[in-house]
Amino acid sequence: MTALNRLEMRTISIAFGGFSALTHVDFTLEGGSVHALTGANGAGKSTLMAVLSGAHDHYQGDILLDGQPVSIRSPRDAKQLGIHLVQQEVDVALVPTLSVAENILLDRMAEDGHLCNWSAIWRDARALLARLKVDIDVKRRIEQCSLAEKQQILLARALSHHCRFLILDEPTAPLDQHESERLFEVVRGLQAQGIGVVFISHRIHELKAICDQLTVLRDGRLVESGSMQALSGEQIVEKMLGHQLDDIYPPRRPPFSDDILLQVEGLHDEALLQDISLTLRKGEILGIAGLAGAGKTELCKALFGATQSRTTRGELHGKPWTPRSPSDSVARGVALVPEERRKEGIFVDETVAMNLSVSADNSFSRWSLFGHRQAWRWAEEVIARLGVRTTGPAQTLRRLSGGNQQKVAIGKWLRNNADVLIFDEPTKGVDIKAKTDLFTLIDGLAREGRGVIYASGEFAELTGLCDRICVLWDGRIVAELRADEVDEETLLLYSTGGTPA
Repeated sequence: MTALNRLEMRTISIAFGGFSALTHVDFTLEGGSVHALTGANGAGKSTLMAVLSGAHDHYQGDILLDGQPVSIRSPRDAKQLGIHLVQQEVDVALVPTLSVAENILLDRMAEDGHLCNWSAIWRDARALLARLKVDIDVKRRIEQCSLAEKQQILLARALSHHCRFLILDEPTAPLDQHESERLFEVVRGLQAQGIGVVFISHRIHELKAICDQLTVLRDGRLVESGSMQALSGEQIVEKMLGHQLDDIYPPRRPPFSDDILLQVEGLHDEALLQDISLTLRKGEILGIAGLAGAGKTELCKALFGATQSRTTRGELHGKPWTPRSPSDSVARGVALVPEERRKEGIFVDETVAMNLSVSADNSFSRWSLFGHRQAWRWAEEVIARLGVRTTGPAQTLRRLSGGNQQKVAIGKWLRNNADVLIFDEPTKGVDIKAKTDLFTLIDGLAREGRGVIYASGEFAELTGLCDRICVLWDGRIVAELRADEVDEETLLLYSTGGTPA
């Protein structure tokens, strides 16, 4: 006898342009369960859930609901069966100029046409938010909402239908710790209502905290499925990687040069930063530690000239300098890989070749004509050097995993030989295997003599990769420490405004 409220995917396979993304994958989700789906970037997690949510219609295999075969060949099919996806890029699914209520009940309003009972829409939107124990003004515009609120609005939209199964794709990637904990409360509430939740994430500690079942994919194949409690966090990572977990950080580099690449004193901005002073030397990785809201992103953008700031004194390559604009920074050999790479660092709907050549100097141009063949050859070189997993330079960046997109975001600066590289949360939304690749890449840039500023709230990364660490709190640098002499607990203490006893 088959249990009710049970969703099964059997021997699912799918290929794109001859590349096999999934091969005979099985996946089962029970109502009232929170099921972790994890694996390295490119393992097939999002592809499997795209099949389940109706985004791909050319898959092979079977999908069963309560033991009965069902056909899911479009998002409409999935929604009619009670299957809903909340994607990582929440802004893509929302209309910023409409209200909270309109976005929650968008499907209903589209079906009703021009006949809108606004009192009923506001009442129903409030009731759906109340199911999530969320209090948001339903008349507020989406563009005025925080990222965490937007995510909750999408959850309420899913509940506006007959939601039986909910897919959350990297839901905590853009959230801070408090917002993540609030999301966990919401997920537990949905679980108590009998809804089956798929929780896709690279953050093993989060999966252990919220999930009761686990499925691990690697290279498009199923490698593990069962109880979450059966495996330790280290064992899960080893299943993801396919080998034992060794030290993921490169060996310590030899002492860096005394040659100063960049120096700034007394930097202020108009909102948060106060009296920032720091020095970056040739061959050094300088860590910027801080919790959400401390000013890491503001500092990175100010140093790149992307926001207005003023300084008491600045020096770049031994010459007087003050951040003016991104174009001036690029011309002077300063590069930024921003935290929001999909919004600010890459063009997701353009090719790998275009993204890798967009920040290059004029070496691809002759007589005002762009040399596509040269750009193509350059892209092939960077793909090979950085180990970008792609079908080739012509592939659209949107089709790449987060880790491979980040490699392209870094690779675009290699042509113009930028020697001051600023990284803002470079491993955000990236799995452990891609992190290892990025650590090796960044370490290699420092060994070439480039100076790296590495801003992150992941304190283990800072102590494992950096030479020195400046700690930000409330827009100010409150400590400067040697990375090999400090631990994560001390960084956390300084980051919360405390000092060691």
